[in-house]
Amino acid sequence: MDEPIQVLAGTGGVALGEARTNHDGRKAVLLHRDGNPSELIALAETMGIEILDVQYQKGSEDPRSYFGKGRLQDVADDISSAVEGHPWHGVDLVIIHSNASPRQLVNVHESVQVEVWDRVRLLLSLFISHAGSVEARTQVRIAQLLADRSVLRELSTNKQPVRERIWWGRSARDSWRLETGSGNNQLEESSEKHFTGPQ
Repeated sequence: MDEPIQVLAGTGGVALGEARTNHDGRKAVLLHRDGNPSELIALAETMGIEILDVQYQKGSEDPRSYFGKGRLQDVADDISSAVEGHPWHGVDLVIIHSNASPRQLVNVHESVQVEVWDRVRLLLSLFISHAGSVEARTQVRIAQLLADRSVLRELSTNKQPVRERIWWGRSARDSWRLETGSGNNQLEESSEKHFTGPQ
């Protein structure tokens, strides 16, 4: 039986209850609409993640799937057909250059069938891999689990009739700020440090 594809950011593609901290050697495609993606690419590279391609679509992001449905399907087709020798061979991660909503994460995952991160989830994974204390690792792990919970709730909502759907609360970014407090400042400082390098 095939193993289930993990969409959860905090699990890093492994079993629930574990936290993947080593992403060295992973290959990713970046979905990009607005702004300069170079900082996000640099942050991914500090984790050992190779960005094989940057896919750009102009215009406002789709509130359901970030990219338009047709363009997202093209990305999904390229990932699924990437045999050895294909430029995207080995891609196991799609990164969205945005603070995506749980709905966007779920819908992109359902299309591409590999793990999906947004900017917040990339920063959380970066921070936990460099956290120097048990307290810092615990704080960011809580934030990861809260981010995962928002995605799980969206998955559950997708299975319900419209009349049964409810609003599930804070976004992953708000949950991160709520649970970690000053840890958010540490995260931003960490991302700045890894992008700018030693002064």
